Amino acid sequence: MSKYAVIKVGSSQERVSVGDELSVSSSFDESTLVPVLVSPRKGQIVIDNKELKNYKVELEFISTTKSKKMNIFQYKNKTGNRRRVGYRENTKIVKVKSIQGLESVEEE
Repeated sequence: MSKYAVIKVGSSQERVSVGDELSVSSSFDESTLVPVLVSPRKGQIVIDNKELKNYKVELEFISTTKSKKMNIFQYKNKTGNRRRVGYRENTKIVKVKSIQGLESVEEE
């Protein structure tokens, strides 16, 4: 897994390779991204913005799901006030279809 890219998804960054599946927020709707960092060969890393514009990460929508349940417990001291709430966020599962620009590196 020496060929990978790091992409920005919402407020986090994910390391992806071709064929990887990842869950993203339901509001995320981009199908192609410019990566933050690319490793076209083992031991080589590209971080220059001018060079990164040559690379694009294509994503393919697979399905929609819900995230793991987050349990929220509210408690007020000395009043007996307790409240238990659960929350599940809608998410999308996307698959990395291809990383454009890596093919040209292999030919060199």
